[in-house]
Amino acid sequence: MESISKLNINIYEKKENQLSILKESSIVKNYKILEKSIYSSLAVFYIREVLLYCAKDFDNRYFILMEKTLDALESLEGNNNNNKIKKMYINILMRAFEMKTLHIAGISPHLDKCTICEKNNDLLYYSILEGGLICQKCRNLVKDSINITEYDIAFMRIIKHTSLIEIIKNENLKQIYNESLDNVKYIMNKSIFNHINKTIKSQKVLEEILLT
Repeated sequence: MESISKLNINIYEKKENQLSILKESSIVKNYKILEKSIYSSLAVFYIREVLLYCAKDFDNRYFILMEKTLDALESLEGNNNNNKIKKMYINILMRAFEMKTLHIAGISPHLDKCTICEKNNDLLYYSILEGGLICQKCRNLVKDSINITEYDIAFMRIIKHTSLIEIIKNENLKQIYNESLDNVKYIMNKSIFNHINKTIKSQKVLEEILLT
């Protein structure tokens, strides 16, 4: 298993068309508890692969997001010995990580009103192409309407507006997890795919281990 660590790296940037040179690096923090968990270590592989494609512009917010996600996983591993609960919250954290990745990319899902007519009633559908909720009246105006429930909307709103460290303490998510996870996971995964046009290879392995 690879080491999971936060590093401080100093790079000497050379002129255009020349490779930069690594001057020095030092370990700021080791996440050894994550290395010992098959669930969290696979989650880290998934996070890393998503950011490999999403963070090509080196926006510092992606690295802050990664650190906060690792901190939340570390807290979860350190305070929960129930594998069933642990796997549930890792699943939730990955959806929150995806949601916040989309936010940094400037394509955060619109969850307050219909993205077409901007009314906030009868929000029964979601469009990945439009990037948000669709009302009953506007459903036929989009090509990819997905049926959603009030639980799905509540789930997405919570993971959008709640910090990662607070998500693992959120009891409301526990109550709607089984009702909403599959739909929210589909929406988040499809949105990420549309953004990067890449299949995340580590995703399948992570999902399989979280289902066991």
